[in-house]
Amino acid sequence: MSKIGIGVVGLGRIGQLHAEIFHSRIPNAKLVAVSDVVENLAKSIGAQLGVKYYTDYQQMLKDPEIDAVVICTPTFLHKEMIILAAEHGKHILCEKPITVTVKEAEEALSKVAKSGVTLQIGYMRRFDYAYQQAKEKIKKGEIGKPITYIAIARDPAPPPGWAADPKLSGGIFLDMLSHDFDMARWLLEAEVERVHVEGGAMIYEEIKEKGDLDVVTINIKFTNGAIGHIHGSRKSAFGYDLRTEVLGTEGTVYVGYRQDPMFAIGTKQGLVYWGIKWFFKRFYDAYVEEDKHFIQCLLEEKTPLITGEDGKKAVQIAEAAWKSYKEQKPIQITY
Repeated sequence: MSKIGIGVVGLGRIGQLHAEIFHSRIPNAKLVAVSDVVENLAKSIGAQLGVKYYTDYQQMLKDPEIDAVVICTPTFLHKEMIILAAEHGKHILCEKPITVTVKEAEEALSKVAKSGVTLQIGYMRRFDYAYQQAKEKIKKGEIGKPITYIAIARDPAPPPGWAADPKLSGGIFLDMLSHDFDMARWLLEAEVERVHVEGGAMIYEEIKEKGDLDVVTINIKFTNGAIGHIHGSRKSAFGYDLRTEVLGTEGTVYVGYRQDPMFAIGTKQGLVYWGIKWFFKRFYDAYVEEDKHFIQCLLEEKTPLITGEDGKKAVQIAEAAWKSYKEQKPIQITY
């Protein structure tokens, strides 16, 4: 079986993670090259992994050994990079979110459809063991009819660099909570048809100055009649705090990771667990499974679990959430 040649563009935390995984963990894939506009970084990662490096994305796309690209660049660059990859006939795994706006997503998806390449969006929680278990239990009817989706997502600190600007990242709703929008749609197998947001910049002055929010709550209504609530915060004192539950008529499934199960200390003050301060410790295996799935879809000519349309719908929900916050009223979503 021939291996799928991979090029990874954007070598921040996520890009380096994907490059390492494709280099060493995916049997039917071969990491061919990495690319970043920062030459020292691209050169260093290329040397570390023993692959070619590029500073020009379009030059990497011309590499005949590359069959597919993994786009891990800032969100505001995604649309053009997806379009360029499609024009060069390269399959695409694009980190979430697909684009900053729905209009951009539609332009990118139009080009992908015309080119015939495969596009998968990187909402890796769908490949996480705990979330997959929750999905399986719901599908089997073990909690009865799902009627309520509840999610809590708290980051340990505000986003750095470009991600702090909502015009470039989509802000808290898209950059952070679109994971929860995607998970809500997937677990309940229904669309979000209405959102109502309350929130503000209550913690960080720099977030307020940028026009973003750092604490929000979103009440949601699904097309199947279920309701839901998503809470997000850009600060959690003890590290990443991520919890999800689905209430059914006959039971509830829970997914949570508030404590480190590997280490605790007990003293007369009590038993203390350390919070998860490093995101990849929680989701490394999910990223591996996500990348495996991408390659499997290319080899078997299958539709990815998370399509470009899924990516677009997360952006639509985020745009509706911003509209709800600004207009201080519920917003109906039309797909």
